[in-house]
Amino acid sequence: MPRALDVVDLLPRGRVSWDAAFALQKEAEARVKAGGRETLFVLEHTDVITAGRNADLGEMLVSEAFLLQRGVQLRTTDRGGKLTYHGPGQLVLYPVLDLARGRRDVRRYVCDLEETLIRTSRDFGVTASRSPVPERKASIWVGNDKLAAIGVHLSRWVTTHGAALNVSTDLARFSLFVPCGIADGGVTSLAREMPDKPPALPEVAECFVSHFLEVFEREKGETP
Repeated sequence: MPRALDVVDLLPRGRVSWDAAFALQKEAEARVKAGGRETLFVLEHTDVITAGRNADLGEMLVSEAFLLQRGVQLRTTDRGGKLTYHGPGQLVLYPVLDLARGRRDVRRYVCDLEETLIRTSRDFGVTASRSPVPERKASIWVGNDKLAAIGVHLSRWVTTHGAALNVSTDLARFSLFVPCGIADGGVTSLAREMPDKPPALPEVAECFVSHFLEVFEREKGETP
């Protein structure tokens, strides 16, 4: 029987700072560890560049002062991966799940997130796939351009952080650093791949949630 998943859609409330979203994740993580229900946060961030555990700040191409002048925050996080960007026009998904119950496999978890993103992109006529290049794992690509990135953290098999899908993101923001440490790859968005009919963020979010429930064998609970 599928487990209930609380889907918290923050898109109607406007853009959320990284600090506020992280606080929500920590609260949800504590609830799951205490035996409470799992949560999927769906949101859009204000401008921020985050550095994962494997990040090399030497791959920042501008100073933090330069970022602040342009309203872009810089945050160090406990997720895996390197440098990435979150901001307007990007769909951010933070699942807080308990993998101890039958899914103690980090690679499977990442693959399932990739599969959810691939199916979501396909709904809008964009064919994305995993890259055969080992250094490009935990993401989905359209040719040589990254469409979505994944970075996760697990504590006692409870997940935080998650995935970011470029919908109508300002791709110029990715020129401020070396995205995910990959210098020979570009970035793209659903809007760039389908310029005649770019999708709206809520529309993409609805598709993602539907596929997430299928892939992860959950059913949508009442939104708290």
